[in-house]
Amino acid sequence: MKNDSTELQNDVRLLMETHGVSFETGFLAERPLRWLPKDVGQVPQTTEFEHLDAMAYSLEQAISERKVAESIERLEVPCWSFEDLSWTVVHRLMLIYAMYTHAYFREVYPYRNVSALMQDQSAKILPAQLAVPLWRASQRTGMEPTMSYGLYALWNYYRKDPGKPVSLDNIELIHSFTGTLDERWFVWIHQAVEVAFAPAIPELLKACLLSRVCDPDSSMLSLKQLDENVIVEEMIRCLEHAAKAARDAVAVLKRMREHCDYGTYFNRVRLFFAFPNSVVFGGVEELGGKPQQKLGETGGQTPFMHFQLAAAGIDHDDDPYFPRMRGYMSQPFRDLIEFVKQTSQIRSFVLERRRHERLVQAYNALIQAIPLDWRLTHMRLVEDFIGRFGEGHGTGKPPLDWLSALHKKAASYLITL
Repeated sequence: MKNDSTELQNDVRLLMETHGVSFETGFLAERPLRWLPKDVGQVPQTTEFEHLDAMAYSLEQAISERKVAESIERLEVPCWSFEDLSWTVVHRLMLIYAMYTHAYFREVYPYRNVSALMQDQSAKILPAQLAVPLWRASQRTGMEPTMSYGLYALWNYYRKDPGKPVSLDNIELIHSFTGTLDERWFVWIHQAVEVAFAPAIPELLKACLLSRVCDPDSSMLSLKQLDENVIVEEMIRCLEHAAKAARDAVAVLKRMREHCDYGTYFNRVRLFFAFPNSVVFGGVEELGGKPQQKLGETGGQTPFMHFQLAAAGIDHDDDPYFPRMRGYMSQPFRDLIEFVKQTSQIRSFVLERRRHERLVQAYNALIQAIPLDWRLTHMRLVEDFIGRFGEGHGTGKPPLDWLSALHKKAASYLITL
């Protein structure tokens, strides 16, 4: 299927380019900005950019000296438009404002854990100096106006050696809250997971398109002329390659304990990821002073998990938390996931051919890797890093037993021969 394969590859490439997904790093930004541009052409804006960069690189010191709120008081509410800025600049700006927002709340509301945070429903004001630009940036990116996984992990790193691939040996955070190895390793693991999973993305997109070969509305007319066995073999290849990448991602996650101490994470790092309840975004007229209920930063917001589940046909949209996680992704990623949700007929393709043992095994291997093995590994990590301290909520706010419910439902999608 040489010519047909080329057509499929071109369609996959177009989908990835349109939605900002990298063949090299997947949903992880290939090269996030470390500095804001100094040639924006407007003196006030250039001066503010320099000040914001300086603030970002002194965040750890401001936190240690408890001067975050003081630093914010010296900020101006920006008068420039986010619509005129490039995608990379908007993400760097949003990262800075979001990290300062979370550092501000950690300083002003020093909760002992997320459960205590959950119990406090009193209104809390986010100063306009942070609220207004964070809100404007969120309107541009499509991400909720908090420090989401989509900012803190996907746009917050650089390669130690710019000429080498991203790996645990060649990655460093641009900004952190504590400067500890524990915090940096925690994020590096997530970033390395994204890179490990990256090869699965084009394979699953190709599988999605292949799965529609018998669909009368499919645009893949040339595929309809192919022999059934050829299509099945190509589907198996796609699923097997995707499952291999998914297993590699799980293997990376299992390394979390190597340089991240349970106590350091829980007592020094974790609460910077949390976001209080009932936050009023000062100066944001569109919200009319209404308190907002947002989730904290959590790995559940990673696009790759939602992407794979959508491709495999596993639906968690009736869950009280899982669909909300997609609001913390950039709009292009959400659009791609929605496209896959609407397009993928992989599960139906396999069920209709369940007599084909290798095809069913390839599909089940994909389910086994991420929804099952990943969840089990994640649940064990959650128990060690959170549950052992008597905490009942995940960093993003869901109760800890939420993960086991997702795991149980995913297991029901395995196909028996």
